[in-house]
Amino acid sequence: MERVYVSAKRDMAYRNSRSTLLIIAFLIVFALISFFMMSAHNQLREELMEMLRREREVTDINNKLKTELAGITQARMLELKAKERLGLKKPKDEEVLVLR
Repeated sequence: MERVYVSAKRDMAYRNSRSTLLIIAFLIVFALISFFMMSAHNQLREELMEMLRREREVTDINNKLKTELAGITQARMLELKAKERLGLKKPKDEEVLVLR
């Protein structure tokens, strides 16, 4: 029987290089996924900021309209109460005397 000798150094070097390449490949894939996730996150953040800005504008307009409506309603309410309780009415333009 002949003895066959196999070099273990060559096999270990192959395993080490294969492991290193595998780790590098995983790091590259991780970096690419991280880049795309970060860009998607930034895009969604910008969209959210735009929506919040629009919501703030709509809220401001709504508050202005509520204030205006309250003023109009109050003037109409005063006119209605003056007619009902006191029997007063709004004067015509000919009846108003403007002093300067």
